Amino acid sequence: MSFRHLVLVVAIALGVAGCSTPAPAPPPAPSGPHATVGSLRLPLPPGAAYTEHSPDGLLDGCISEGTAVCEARVLDLRKADPEAPINLPSTKRPFGWYTGTDLPTCITPASPPGKAAPATGSTLVDSGFAPIGPKKAEYGRWKVTCENSAQNNQVRMWWLPTSRILVVQYGSFPGWDAKMDNLLAGATFS
Repeated sequence: MSFRHLVLVVAIALGVAGCSTPAPAPPPAPSGPHATVGSLRLPLPPGAAYTEHSPDGLLDGCISEGTAVCEARVLDLRKADPEAPINLPSTKRPFGWYTGTDLPTCITPASPPGKAAPATGSTLVDSGFAPIGPKKAEYGRWKVTCENSAQNNQVRMWWLPTSRILVVQYGSFPGWDAKMDNLLAGATFS
C-alpha cells in the first residue's frame, strides 16, 4: 500500500468516525418525591413520603400517604443487623414476606407497626415473578388472618435476592394494588 493510499484510508476512517451518531444519553432521573433504597430509586406518588429511619424503628422503610402511616415498606436487607436472626423472604413459607423469627403483626394502612394485632395465619394465594422496573422479583400474595379479625388483610411481597431489596405492601386492595404496580414499574437502579 502506498503512502497516498494509507492517507486516504485514514481520512475516510476519520470522516466516518466524525459522522457517527453519539451514544444516547441515559434517561433523566425521575423528578419529584422518591425513595432510594440500596441501588433502587422508586418514584413516589404526589403526597406520599418515605421514612428511611423512624425514631422507634417501627416505621423504617415505610411509604405513607394521606392518613395511612405505612402502606408499604421498602427495605435493603444488606443493612440488616448481622447479629439479628432473620428469615429471608420466600413464597415457600406461610409468612414469607416477614423477615423476623417470631410471628408478625397484622400491619394495615389503618393499623401501623406497633399498633397491629398479632397474625394468626397466612395462606399463599398467588406467586411467581413480577417486575420492579427492569428487574423481575420473586412475588407473592398472602391472605392473612389476625387476632383482631377487623385487621384481616392481604399482603403482597416483591423480593430481589441479588440486590437484597424487599418490598412489602400491607392491606392490599384493588386501588392500592394498581398504584403499587405503577410505582414499581417506574423504578430504576443505579
